[in-house]
Amino acid sequence: MPSSLFPDPLQMWRDAVTRLENDVNAMATGGMKSQEVARSLNQFSAVSLGMQQAFEKVVEGYLRRANLPSRKEVAELAHTLQRIESKIDRLLPANALDAAAPRPARTRRPPGAATPPAPAQEPVPAAPPAATKPAAAKRHSARRAKTKG
Repeated sequence: MPSSLFPDPLQMWRDAVTRLENDVNAMATGGMKSQEVARSLNQFSAVSLGMQQAFEKVVEGYLRRANLPSRKEVAELAHTLQRIESKIDRLLPANALDAAAPRPARTRRPPGAATPPAPAQEPVPAAPPAATKPAAAKRHSARRAKTKG
């Protein structure tokens, strides 16, 4: 295949990554032959594991004081609940699950069904108009007297 005038940028990237991987592998292989590096990695692993265990103990104590379940307890509870649900499913027949499902309330009436009449409410008696007229008449007559005199 003839080469083009412009280099392929993706091919250049692949070559660079391949060279980098080879160099890192060679350095890691040479370093693992050394006893000092192997001991350091072993110590680092031991310290990391110790810190992880200490952190888990601190979090567990905090969750216990806050009265919260840990991730392990929640997983155990979910597993137990799943086991109980599978036992219930095995005990009930298949058609019983469909019959036990709640049905929505029937709100629509058939077209020919008559709706029952609503109970008639008695009208609330209004305030007697005579009670308000004397006060209004007094004011009106007082105004006439002022304008006349």
